Amino acid sequence: MQPEFAFALQYVSDIEASKAFYQGVMGLTVQRDHPVFVQFEHFAIASDEVLGGGNIELYWLVDDVEAAHRELSAKTRTSDIRDMPFGRLFTVDDPAGNARFIIQLASQRPSQAV
Repeated sequence: MQPEFAFALQYVSDIEASKAFYQGVMGLTVQRDHPVFVQFEHFAIASDEVLGGGNIELYWLVDDVEAAHRELSAKTRTSDIRDMPFGRLFTVDDPAGNARFIIQLASQRPSQAV
């Protein structure tokens, strides 16, 4: 058996505001929709019973972090772009105040491909 990654799930208190954010600000396309569950590609939000626990950081890849920063800054509040060993990134806050990371990976990252 070889499991295949399905999606990351974020529990939210206001599913409609979160859905509007991920569609309107982040540009994600809804794949499945339900009053307490919305699935995008490899990412979902839910407002029903939490099944697990813990914190999660969610990253979206872009080819041009500066262009993405300009575009998203026109729609919502963004952090400054940060240069990290693994790439350049900035954050936007979702409606619940959770940081969502937008990243352009470095061509030479400190981690090694396996």
